[in-house]
Amino acid sequence: MKNLPRKLSLFDAVTLLVGTVIGSAIFVIPSLIAQRIAEPGLVVGIWVFSGLLVLCGALTLAELGTMLPQSGGLYIYMREAYGQFWAYLYGWTLMLVVFPGSIAALTSTFLLYLQWFVPLTWWAEKALGIGLLLVLAFVNTRGVKKGAGVQNLFTVFKVAGLVLLVGLAVITLRGSSANFLPILPERLSRGKLAAIGLSMVSTLFAYDGWQSVSFVAGEIRDPQKNIPRSIILGVLFVIAAYLGANLTYIFVLGQPSIAASERVAADAMSAMIGPVGATLITLAIVCSTVGTIAASILVGPRVFFAMARDGVIFPQLGTVHPRFETPANAIWAMAILAGLMTLTGGYEHLITMAGFANWIFFTMIAMSVVVLRRKHPEWNRPYRVVGYPFTVLVFVTVSTVFVVNTLIESTLSSLMGLGLLLVGIPFYKKRKVSAPFEIPKSGSGSNS
Repeated sequence: MKNLPRKLSLFDAVTLLVGTVIGSAIFVIPSLIAQRIAEPGLVVGIWVFSGLLVLCGALTLAELGTMLPQSGGLYIYMREAYGQFWAYLYGWTLMLVVFPGSIAALTSTFLLYLQWFVPLTWWAEKALGIGLLLVLAFVNTRGVKKGAGVQNLFTVFKVAGLVLLVGLAVITLRGSSANFLPILPERLSRGKLAAIGLSMVSTLFAYDGWQSVSFVAGEIRDPQKNIPRSIILGVLFVIAAYLGANLTYIFVLGQPSIAASERVAADAMSAMIGPVGATLITLAIVCSTVGTIAASILVGPRVFFAMARDGVIFPQLGTVHPRFETPANAIWAMAILAGLMTLTGGYEHLITMAGFANWIFFTMIAMSVVVLRRKHPEWNRPYRVVGYPFTVLVFVTVSTVFVVNTLIESTLSSLMGLGLLLVGIPFYKKRKVSAPFEIPKSGSGSNS
């Protein structure tokens, strides 16, 4: 059975992670957080803490990815650690809601910001949105390097927009250091702690996509080196970019103005260089959303592909294009599902519901490092989690608290998210899985 070739470089993998994570959230979420928390130091601390938490999770994926460098990523790790049934449930959630729903939401955001430049009717919006998905799907079916090239280009544009935002704050000094006061609240009341928890929900949403490299692990060249490097470099870059943007917003606008702003990045740019600044940052946001859509269409179909290879969904989705060596059928399936959600709407509530289930699986996947070290100590581990087991325990503990808090604060959505999993159970049929390659044992080349 033909497998997907390894054509992605370290640069492709890093930009894929950065491009998947940095979408529109950093241009919107700071305003939502400012409405809950007035102290700039606390806001910055939440972004740093969330970033470090994500880094702990990313380090676990680095070990898993170098040990199991297959396309499908987290689905594969679930299968090897907990069995095919749990992997199927995770894949079902990704396939049914997480990827197509997120792409549909990003497409709607792209169309919203595009109307800054071109007014669109409802029909024109839907046609343009679906057209964008089909074009990106077509490019991705023509080769993974072509798909990576498109998202690389838009990632460069979005990073340039953030660099411009932060750079102008340094150059123009159109702000005040007094905006950073008070740094912290006088005391942490129960209400403040609740606000911190809600703000972490927002920041973790902004960091979503840190797991993206794992989905294309089977197509990355020299995976034992490039998978951990790309994951660590990508996450660190995103943390730095998010901190730079938030410090700029606070310096230029201050927390009260951020809280009152609907387009905080545009307002910050306008305050520094006038209306042209708002136009430039809006263009950057448009490019940012297109880049994230492109990255999602690249990584998402690899889950369909892996599930089809295991025989738990339509086997046609597990075929490799004979000429372009891509999972073309899986790519078209992803684009069509996302297009239907874009056309009909209703995806926002689905994403909220799936988010709860998604973090349950993130917790399980992080724990799979421990499970697989006990279950298969003989497997080669070219990279081992730094700070193990502390790194894993930190991520698992905080994510468990996050899941429990979400269940308490958003009980209905959480239970409906679990309902999404239950819907998939009747469609599950156990299959015999044949690994597409032999997992190397510890020995030569291993630092274990």
